[in-house]
Amino acid sequence: MTIDLPPAVADDWRQLGTQTENRRLALMTITAETTVFEHQPTADALEQLHTDGSIPARSLFLIELELDPPLSTMGLSPSDALGMAAPKARNGFVETIEDDGILVGDERASEHIDRPDGTVGHLTVFEAAYPIDDAAADNDDGDDEAATIDAEAHVAIWPAADTYVMAGGLVPLEAPDEPATLEAALDINPARDREAIVDLFRGLKLEATED
Repeated sequence: MTIDLPPAVADDWRQLGTQTENRRLALMTITAETTVFEHQPTADALEQLHTDGSIPARSLFLIELELDPPLSTMGLSPSDALGMAAPKARNGFVETIEDDGILVGDERASEHIDRPDGTVGHLTVFEAAYPIDDAAADNDDGDDEAATIDAEAHVAIWPAADTYVMAGGLVPLEAPDEPATLEAALDINPARDREAIVDLFRGLKLEATED
């Protein structure tokens, strides 16, 4: 199952990379293929912010999950098992972005969300601290702690066919004070970035569940 970005966001976002991880949950193997997309208009500025990371501070992502064995062999449907699957999937997402050096904090929101096709999923929004390079940080105060900027991490999960699909993104909430040229180039606009994530959620084409 290959999922494309919906038209509402496709023009401004391009695929940056894909990684595949396998996790074991009880008797089930979960293969997660995560595709990260970068914001083309601010891609160069985001690269200056953190040159070593694989996930930009402003990014969208899609995660396709493959379950082995499928839920149907256990007498379960993805919709029925959403309450059990959502926390596990959310924890896997947190581990993935933390592996990239992003610090994940408290939950800002945790709620069920409806798509236009009637599919019910679950959304979680986390506080986050995004690491930035020394060259993009003002370290005149002598603080040895790694420099970060405030951010949000959004992740949602929906049932699809005999599995689940996840989507979301990172939203930068601020820019470093210096250099001023980088601050301007980052074009910090949380409301616009959150709307791009909502457009992603609404526009995804998901396979019908096998209920």
